Amino acid sequence: MTKRVLMFPGQGSQKLGMASDLKDAVTALTGQLDFDMVAIMARDEEKLGLTEYTQPAIVSHSAALLERFNADFDYTIGHSLGEYAALVASGVIRAEDAVRIVAKRGQLMASAFPKGVGAMAAVLGLQIAEVEALCQKLSTEEAVIEPANINCPGQIVVSGHQSKIDELVKNGKALGAKRVLPLNVSGPFHSSMMKVIAAEFSEFIEGFEFRDAEVPVVQNVSAAPETDAATIKRQLIEQLYSPVRFEQSVQNLIELGVTEFVEIGPGKVLGGLVKKISRDVTITSIETLEDLEGWNDEWQQHS
Repeated sequence: MTKRVLMFPGQGSQKLGMASDLKDAVTALTGQLDFDMVAIMARDEEKLGLTEYTQPAIVSHSAALLERFNADFDYTIGHSLGEYAALVASGVIRAEDAVRIVAKRGQLMASAFPKGVGAMAAVLGLQIAEVEALCQKLSTEEAVIEPANINCPGQIVVSGHQSKIDELVKNGKALGAKRVLPLNVSGPFHSSMMKVIAAEFSEFIEGFEFRDAEVPVVQNVSAAPETDAATIKRQLIEQLYSPVRFEQSVQNLIELGVTEFVEIGPGKVLGGLVKKISRDVTITSIETLEDLEGWNDEWQQHS
């Protein structure tokens, strides 16, 4: 019997015009925010690229599609921010609460450091052990650089102080990387620097109900399926300053017998990463209402 995982994208998948066929659902999901999410998605590219708006945009897009998703699934997973949509799919938190939580998460992440203090870059062509060794070599007591997103073989994102990211971008090839590309982000996400917001974020999410997962969610921190509400909540805090172990998570899902990966939300980034991890699985992308209706019809015919 086919085992299926639902995957939810993170920051970087946003684009102008996203969720244009889901406006009513997005309006309902984001009604408690103090800005017009639908208007920003439609016509304000600059705001959409700011993490405090990007985060609720992506989660509300995924959650709006989820409301109409009919098929069974065995696991959920999200990439960083996408883990919140995964928690909605797994029955841990309500969709409206997920949107409010990630809006706060985005605000805290955006305000953690002044512009120019922290940054991120993608390192291509090295394995994790090589990147870890490189980060240890470059880091000092005053300025750190650390693995942040372990995405797929040969693609690892690092995060830390701007000075160290600049040094790696400049000298990456000499240090053995095929390429090092600076990312257009506003802070050192998923590095130990983000511990500065952990206490305030932890206090904020205490105001929301978390239930045990009905369907196991593979969390970024552990790369393992979790169902316990307290564990899930604790690892959401740790996720702020810990690496996203996406490659290991996908490998673990395949070992658990998963052969079908369904990406729900804007873009096809995660499907591309899964393809680089394994060629032996089926990958589907559901980005629009039309994609979803086609999927639901096909699933009903075969179930």
